[in-house]
Amino acid sequence: MNQPTSPAIHTQQVALRNAYAAGDPERCAAHHLNLANHLEHEGADPTTVLAHRLAGGMICFQSGSDLLPGAVGDLALSFAAAAPAQPPLPDSYAELCRLVEAGDGVHFAELVTALAQDGGADGDEAMHAVAGMARFMAR
Repeated sequence: MNQPTSPAIHTQQVALRNAYAAGDPERCAAHHLNLANHLEHEGADPTTVLAHRLAGGMICFQSGSDLLPGAVGDLALSFAAAAPAQPPLPDSYAELCRLVEAGDGVHFAELVTALAQDGGADGDEAMHAVAGMARFMAR
């Protein structure tokens, strides 16, 4: 399925690329979350929407961002909307990286690895933690 390319989506893609170039995790998270909202509004593939929502939540989780409750809440709403079926999350951390790194200049796996330094959660752990919080909230 081709992804929508509205001006709002394009703007968020550019902003996301710029946030990665600046090395600013909080901005990266915010733009993943904003891009997910715009993609959802435009009827994009739900797996891609949830990938960006999950990526934003993971960055918030790893960085201790104040955006985490909202990110997990939005992901929980997506889970609840899919009920009783499972939400169409990426099958693995590698698949999540492939989906969100489809945009030029988006180096999600590299950022996650950097945030995991000094004993923090790695990509798989952060993915499962954030998805688990959202599942719990969606009950």
